Amino acid sequence: MAAQPGGDLKPKLRDLGAVFIRFGSLTFGGGIPTTAALQREIVQRRGWLDPQQFGICYALGQLTPGTNLLAFCVAMGWSLLRAAGALTALLSVSTPGMILVILLTRAYETWSGNPVAQHIVHGALASAVGIVGASCWQLVRPYLDRRRAARTAVIVAGSVLALARFHLPPVQVLGLAALVGLIWRDRGSPQAAPKDSFTDSPS
Repeated sequence: MAAQPGGDLKPKLRDLGAVFIRFGSLTFGGGIPTTAALQREIVQRRGWLDPQQFGICYALGQLTPGTNLLAFCVAMGWSLLRAAGALTALLSVSTPGMILVILLTRAYETWSGNPVAQHIVHGALASAVGIVGASCWQLVRPYLDRRRAARTAVIVAGSVLALARFHLPPVQVLGLAALVGLIWRDRGSPQAAPKDSFTDSPS
């Protein structure tokens, strides 16, 4: 049975490293699918962080320059085991992907002129778009209840417009969204967070 996400459980360093190595090796589609998969594992299944702590780590990762996924994983590692956890998370999640990218890049250079290889690449790209879309839905869905639906829709639509039409930097979009969230609060408990952000409730 899945652990209830309470955020009061602390992993051993080797367990933390094993989780990030596994997701760094086997999760495809970029930052959003990896984020959703890590939420299921770290919040829902293991209960190492609660949804609010996980959300704070995600927001901090998005506010930093460079590769946001790595910053996000470092934030989770620091929250769990401080400096040792941050370093373990960074090395564990980045090393498998780095090795794989080197191998795939060499293979692509060798086969880039092959028509069969081009069809494979196009199919993989289409699949990646689908994975990102499904993962975006997982991220947004917990906030589409009656109290949050209108606010969530406005923030999502406004963020898309700000990025696509006005080309605002992501950090400015996040800041504006945070301001909207501060002003436009839920009618119920203003500090309440969805019990199971990004995923379905544990059965």
